[in-house]
Amino acid sequence: MNAETFLGNEIIEIYKQIHSKYPNGVNYQSTKQLIDGDRIRYSVSFIPILEIDNILEESDALELDSIEIHPRDEYPDDFLDTIKEIEKELADMESNSNVNAMEEELAQEIKALEDITSVLNETKEPCIETIQKGLVKIGIDEIWLKNTLDSLIMSDITEDKNLILNFVLDELESNFTFVNNADKEPNILMMVGPTGVGKTTSIAKIASNFNNNVQDYDIAFINLDQNRLAASEQLKGYASLFSVDYADLNEENEFIWQLHEYRNKDLIFVDTGGISPFDIKKLLETASFINSASKSKISIALVLPATLKKEDMKRMYENFSFLGLDYLIITKFDETFSITELVDFIKTCNTPMYYFSVGQDLNNNLIPASSEYLRDRLMKEWQSIECKS
Repeated sequence: MNAETFLGNEIIEIYKQIHSKYPNGVNYQSTKQLIDGDRIRYSVSFIPILEIDNILEESDALELDSIEIHPRDEYPDDFLDTIKEIEKELADMESNSNVNAMEEELAQEIKALEDITSVLNETKEPCIETIQKGLVKIGIDEIWLKNTLDSLIMSDITEDKNLILNFVLDELESNFTFVNNADKEPNILMMVGPTGVGKTTSIAKIASNFNNNVQDYDIAFINLDQNRLAASEQLKGYASLFSVDYADLNEENEFIWQLHEYRNKDLIFVDTGGISPFDIKKLLETASFINSASKSKISIALVLPATLKKEDMKRMYENFSFLGLDYLIITKFDETFSITELVDFIKTCNTPMYYFSVGQDLNNNLIPASSEYLRDRLMKEWQSIECKS
């Protein structure tokens, strides 16, 4: 049987046409790229399995018509035994033949897929390669990036670098989760996280934001960090600066009582001591404080700096998550140029981002978490690579 050849502008469309016409499958022979001036086309050659089967069936029918059939009981027993042995041998041969045919068909399918991959790699646009190399260089996950960019091959935007870059950033943003502006602000917000990530300063910045933008907002601070005197004095100083109520507590029963005393406050901030993500004892102590006040709706915000490595962020997030995290607050954006480690972490994290701390100023350097800010930072990283290339 002669091979057939289908031509088309896109590999995938050709294969769809083939399998639509021959639903029983085909044996692929070759896949080729054809260049006609500025135009690229593809040819796929194959032999339909259905037509091979029809030829075999017709051949079998002709042979059967020429054979004279006798009743089986006219033959002697030893001849019948011989016939049975032959039938068994033929059945074994047919079984082996089917296996060999399946193996051959599978090998042809694999070769056809390899041909497709080869053609796709050969036709990968220079703009895509430039974007891929640049984004990998600034730290974007290479496997995720390759899978994202492969979907663009032979599309209409492959010749426009800006369109490709914006497509990648859009795909990244689709994985980010932010606090919905329509959501009600938490009444009690507890900050948790390792030492030195900016929990106390974040409390002051959020309080300053409410003081500056919301009239008559009644706020209180509660400090549960009894390990560091400096932290207690710092939060107490912020309470004095903003003229808000302040309580320094040691015991769970004191915590319950104080929350009851502050029940009419618009917003209560609870500061906790810095906890190593591997210090199970302190994590359990914090969980005990939270559980003791279960009648009060306490929202938990994990504070992480943008300066951490992705694996460290992931480990901290996993170990703090059993506290029941409601928000992420990302700090220290002003202390790092590259945020790609952070981006790789948050695109796999379902906890919504609440605030970004982008500087030291209490009044102006806390902003609502947004994809626009992350996009702007990533664009600056990309531009730094562009300038060097």
